[in-house]
Amino acid sequence: MYKLSIFIIQLLFLIIVLTFIFTNPFIISLDIGNLKYSFSSNIFFVISISLGFILYLVFYLFYRVRLSFGKYLLKNKYKKIEKGYLHFVDAMIAVANKDNKTAIKSHRKMTAYLKDDPSLSLLLKSEVLKIEKKYPELNNVYENMIKSKKTEALGYRGLMEQNLKNHDYHHAFLYGEKLFSLNPNIEKLYETLIFIAAKTKNWNQLISLSDKAFSNKIINKSDLNENKSIGYYEIAKIKFDSAPKDALKNILKAIELKKNFPPYVKLHLEIFANLNDKRGLIKLIKKYWNLNPNSLLRSIITKILIQNDLSETKYIDDLVKNNKNSEESKKLLVYFAIKNLNWDIARENILGMIGANPSKEICYFMSDIELGENNDKQKSDAWIMRAENASSEDMWICRITNQTQDEWSTLSNSGNYNSLVWTSHKMLRQNN
Repeated sequence: MYKLSIFIIQLLFLIIVLTFIFTNPFIISLDIGNLKYSFSSNIFFVISISLGFILYLVFYLFYRVRLSFGKYLLKNKYKKIEKGYLHFVDAMIAVANKDNKTAIKSHRKMTAYLKDDPSLSLLLKSEVLKIEKKYPELNNVYENMIKSKKTEALGYRGLMEQNLKNHDYHHAFLYGEKLFSLNPNIEKLYETLIFIAAKTKNWNQLISLSDKAFSNKIINKSDLNENKSIGYYEIAKIKFDSAPKDALKNILKAIELKKNFPPYVKLHLEIFANLNDKRGLIKLIKKYWNLNPNSLLRSIITKILIQNDLSETKYIDDLVKNNKNSEESKKLLVYFAIKNLNWDIARENILGMIGANPSKEICYFMSDIELGENNDKQKSDAWIMRAENASSEDMWICRITNQTQDEWSTLSNSGNYNSLVWTSHKMLRQNN
C-alpha cells in the first residue's frame, strides 16, 4: 500500500509538470554558425520524450533477447550435465558389477558431457584405470585429485593405497599422514597408519598418531595405552645398547601404560642386567614375581637367572619365599633343583602337580628326575612318551594366522601388528 501511494504521487507530479510545460510554451533559439534556428519548446519536449521511449524500447528488447538466449544456453548446459550424470551412474554401476567394457564406454561418454566438472571425471577415471590395471596413469589421476579441495582426500587415499601395494611404506605413510590431517575419522585409516609406522619403525610418530586419534575419539583409553606402550617399548629396544638409561626411562613408560606385560618386563630386566646392577636385578625379579607369578614370566625369569649366574638354590629360595606354595613357584623350584641336581627338592615340589593328566612340562620334569636321580632310562623314556600325548603348553600365537613363535614382537612373523596372544592352539580355536 505504501509503495502504491508513492507511485501515484510520483505519477501525479509528472502529469502536473508535463501539463505546465505544454500549456506554457516558449521559443528555443539555437545559433549554429551564421544560421539561427528557432522552434517551440513543445516540439523539443515531444522529440526528447519520443527519443527516450525509443531508447527504452531498444534496450528492453535487447535485454529480453539476451535473457532468452542465456536461458537457452543454460538449459542446454543442464541437459548436458544431466546426461553426464546419467553416464556417470551407468559407469559406477558397471564398475560395481565388474562390467569393465560398459564402465570404460560410459566413462568416455560422461567425459564428453562433464568437461567443466573434473571432480567426477577424475573419480570415475580412477575406477576405470583400476579395472584396466594402468597403475602409472592411475597415480597421475590421484596426483591431479590432490590439487582440488573436492577430491583431495580421495587423492591422498589412493596414493597411500598404491604405495602400500608396492610396499613403499615410506611414501604410503607420508600420504596417509596428510589424509589423517584432513579427515582422521576415515574408517581403518588409523589402524593402517599404525601398521605402516610399525613397518617403518617410526615409533615416535606411532605415539603422536595415537594421541591425535584419542583426542578425535577414534580410539578409547585402553587402545591409546596399548599402542603408546608399544611405541615406548620399541624405542627402549633401540636405545638398549647406545643409551641404556634412556632405554630404562622408555621401558618404564611402557610398563606404566601396560602393567606387568611379560615382554616389557623381560626388556626391563635385560636393561638392568646390561647396566651390571646385579643387586638391583635380583630385587626387580623378586618384585615382578611377587606381583604376578605366571608361566610366561617364569620362562622369562628362568633365562635371566641363568644368563646372569643367579641359578643357585639360595637365590631361588629367596625369590619364591613369599609365594612358595603357588604352582608356578613350585615349577621354578623344580626346574632349578633339576639343574642343580637337588633331587629331593625336585621330588618334594613336583608332588601334587602330576595328577591323572600331567602337562608336557611336568612329564619332562619327571623324565629328567628319573634319569638324573636313578639313572632309570626306561622310566625316563616312558615319561617322554607320555609328554607326547599330553596337553600342549601356552605359546605365542598370531590370532590372525594361527602361526606360533617363541618370542613376542610388535609385528608377528606373519607381518601382523600386535596380533600375538599367549595361549594354546586349542584355546585360540575355541575363541575363534
